This record gives sequence, C-alpha cells and structure tokens, in this order.
Amino acid sequence: MRSPLPTYLNGLRHFPSYAKSQSQHYFARPGKDFTRTRILHLDRVVWLSISLLKSTLCVELDQFFSWLDCKETSPTKSALVQARQKLLPRFFKDMFELSVSLFYQCFKVKRWKGFRLWASDGTGLRLPEQECLGVEFGRAFNQHAAVVSTRLLACYDLLNQLITTVTFHTNQVSEVVVAMRSIAQLPSDVLMVYDRGFASHIIPFLHTHFGSECIIRLPLGFNASTKRFVNSGLKEQIITEKLTKTARKSLQELGLEHLAQTHITYRLIRVSLPDGQIEVLLTTLLDQKRFKQAYFAELYRKRWGIESCFFVLKSFFQLANFSSYTVNNCWQDIYAHFILYNIQSALFATKQAKIKTINHRRLHNYKPNRNITLGLLKRFLVKFTLRPFTQLKRWLKDFYRQMFQSMEPDRPPKPKARAKRRKIRTDRHGYEKNYRPAL
Repeated sequence: MRSPLPTYLNGLRHFPSYAKSQSQHYFARPGKDFTRTRILHLDRVVWLSISLLKSTLCVELDQFFSWLDCKETSPTKSALVQARQKLLPRFFKDMFELSVSLFYQCFKVKRWKGFRLWASDGTGLRLPEQECLGVEFGRAFNQHAAVVSTRLLACYDLLNQLITTVTFHTNQVSEVVVAMRSIAQLPSDVLMVYDRGFASHIIPFLHTHFGSECIIRLPLGFNASTKRFVNSGLKEQIITEKLTKTARKSLQELGLEHLAQTHITYRLIRVSLPDGQIEVLLTTLLDQKRFKQAYFAELYRKRWGIESCFFVLKSFFQLANFSSYTVNNCWQDIYAHFILYNIQSALFATKQAKIKTINHRRLHNYKPNRNITLGLLKRFLVKFTLRPFTQLKRWLKDFYRQMFQSMEPDRPPKPKARAKRRKIRTDRHGYEKNYRPAL
C-alpha cells in the first residue's frame, strides 16, 4: 500500500506557492514582497521558521544552508529579520489549519465507535517583556507585577496525536467561556473530553444543540442530582432536568435567546478507581447498549494525551523560547510549533504498523521519542520540503532508520508513587528539564 505521507508533505510544500497568488492576505506589502529572486525566497523563509529558531540566528542560518546543500552562502541575520517581517501571521495560521485538514484527508484516521476522540484544555504562555506584545497578547496581573502572558485553548485528537484547533484569549477571559463559544464550529463526528474544570450543564447542552457529543468529569458535589447519584450506588443513570437560571442567562449571552425555557438530558456514569475512590462522568452519549458503562473509564484516561502534548510543546519544543520580540514574528514562532508537531505526528502515523510489529517481540511497547525525533526533524525538514521531491523517499528512509534506533519503552506505571520533586523554577508555566534537549 502506498504511503500517504508524500501526499501530505507535498500539500504543505505547495502552500507558499498558493500564498503568492493570495498575497493580499499573507504579505505585508502585496505585489512587492517576495517578487524578486533572493537567497531568502519565500519557501526558505517559511521552512526556516517552521524548523524552530532556538539558537542565535547566525548559527541557525549557517546550519540551514548546510543542510540545504546549496552553493549560496548563508545570508546575514538582518536579511532574515527583514524577510520574516514580510509575512503576516495569517500565513502561518492558515498553514497550521492546512496541516490538520491534510492529515484527515491523507491518513486513515483512528476513531472510537465512529467518533474522532478529541480533548479540549487550556494552558498559559509567557512572552517576552515588550510593550507591543503586552498590547497584542495581554498581561497577567498579581499583587506584585503585570507580565506579558496569554492563554490558549487547544483541541487535540487523542487517538491520532494531532493538534486540531487553537484559540487564544487573554487571562481576563475564562477558558470555559472560550470553549462554549467554539462548540458551534465542531464537526458532528467529534466526541470531546473535558476535565472537571469545564464542569457545567451549558457545555453538554451546546454539544447536543449543535450536533456533537462530549464527556465531562464532574466534581462529586457538582449539584443535587450528582450528589444523589453518588449516594445511590448506581453505575449509571439518565437524568432530565431544567437548566438553571444562570445557565439560561449564559445561553442568552451566547446569542441563544430563544432557548430560555429548556431542559437538558444527560447520562451520569460511575467510575471506580483502583484506590477505592470514585469519579463521576457526564456524557451526552445516551445509548446504553452501544456505549457501555465499562468503556468510559478508559476513554477518560486517554484525556491525558493533551496534557502530554502541552508538556512536549513547552519542554521539548521550547514554546516559550522566542526568536524575536516583534508581534509579527512571535505569532510566526507560536504557529510554527503547532505545524511542526503535526508534521511529527504524521511521520509517526505512517509507521504505526511497523511499530506494532516491533512491539510484538518486545517486553514493553515502544514508541518514538518526541524529543530525539524533533532534533532529527529539524535538519530533515529542509530535505523533505526544499530538496527535489524525487529524493523524498531517500531522506525518509534515513530519518526512519534513526527514529527506530531511538524508540523508548512505554512502561506501565510503577506500583509506588514517586516522591514529588521540589519545584525549583518560579515561572508558573515553566517545567523542570529532566532530559537532554535536542534543539
């Protein structure tokens, strides 16, 4: 069977050419930018940015042109700074969306009972301390200082390891409100998983209203119905009740005034944990025969995939390490991380059958190492996208050879919990580095 990966990469390669025909949307000066033949032409600027500029720009340029294996000498960092300013943030935003749509078009997508299993969650991001960035992204305030910071709400395909949507908002806007506003745009075949920070009746109501499904973890004392269910000892229960006045007011604020008098029907599911404690899940999947109660503990456990995604982006990809202090280039840096993450997932997806074969003869299941393959991808991305397409098979073979050599075991959790390490960094969104960075 022919691999879908060349089609996926070829679709991304063609996006800069498409952008030239739509220069009024993507270039700072339409009709003037990227019209002459330069060393840093459009394709090179794009893929250099997506390869993540984490070192000093002079070193990044020298490495890039050595991997490109061309006769030109590397340009100055000033030339790169000026070239990047010609591209508007919308270019990279649309390219990120293309990386998602191409994945679903090219690859055989993993599903659960016909649904794409997504998770939605938010995280914070600290930016360089510049006034222009504070105006663009917002600030986080406390009793001591106001720092440039933004928040993002991401949707993540748990089975295919794909970042599907990203919505940015300031620290003054609740991520629950942002999630509510985004439900109307969700595809009808999505089953969204939320943690208990999103516990409400409005979210499942909106999913039902707009034709998608959801699972939400509820606090045990969420409301009277939840308390009665916990005390009843039942494994599951379908409940119909009237929305509260507060919920109806929130729906009106979302533009759904005609639904002021309405009811909601949902299903509560009891999940017993190994330590004897219980959790309660709310779901809009009401068919008890097709969607059995025993399925939901494992479904919710998969939600941890989005937390792992945030860890990879912030630690391995160094999301908060920006290459520039301008608004335009900071947007480019942010979206470049999401594009590269999805390309990495596409590279993994095409070798799932071989990974499964390898795991059959090993004690533990092995998986590609995100950190090491990121370091490999940084230099191979140039060859995948800017070298002749006829050589792609050769470069992919070399990349996969090194990827399989560096796979790591996916070990089951240890019986005893490790002692928590003392947090060293004071940065709220920082992580301790317990690995050797590959960038």
